[in-house]
Amino acid sequence: MNSMPLTFWDRAQLFLLRMLSIALGMVDRIFRIDWGERALSRMSRRWEARLEQLDASLARLEQEREQIQSQSEALAIHAAAIYLAARSLTQDKLQFDPSISHDDEILDATIDLLVKERLASIETEEVEAGRFVYTIEPDWTAILATLHAAASEADPEIAEWFQEGIRFIDEEFLPQVEARGVQDPSNMHQE
Repeated sequence: MNSMPLTFWDRAQLFLLRMLSIALGMVDRIFRIDWGERALSRMSRRWEARLEQLDASLARLEQEREQIQSQSEALAIHAAAIYLAARSLTQDKLQFDPSISHDDEILDATIDLLVKERLASIETEEVEAGRFVYTIEPDWTAILATLHAAASEADPEIAEWFQEGIRFIDEEFLPQVEARGVQDPSNMHQE
């Protein structure tokens, strides 16, 4: 690290500060009035108060950063889940072929967002010598739990967006429990 050489004015200021410090120290000793000590004590209290304010501000910023990071991860999971949900409506299996550039990008993102977080599993199948396809099996229940948790912590506008995805996944991929008391007409017995 290169430091700039002190200019004449910098040296003069340092010299004056040293002389003032020596003079205050001598006056304090001669008259026992402790001006220097009191001045340093006031300055110390002022700086401690400022440092406490900075610490509180840094703690708030860290909390906001963690919340934003968590929310952005949840939004990425939401987008990946919606993409996979839409794709699974058009395919029997969610298969990805890395030799196709678009599939390769989606596969990498899915592994990073869902498989590593245990929100999906992946199976590998060799279709030709040295050529593989990957089948993704999303854990819709775990994905919904993650999205519900993110929606509960999110701002109202973003929570509403999460809720739309939650409803879609819930309606399309989770078994629906029939309402109690309502019988399926095919199961009714004639007496």
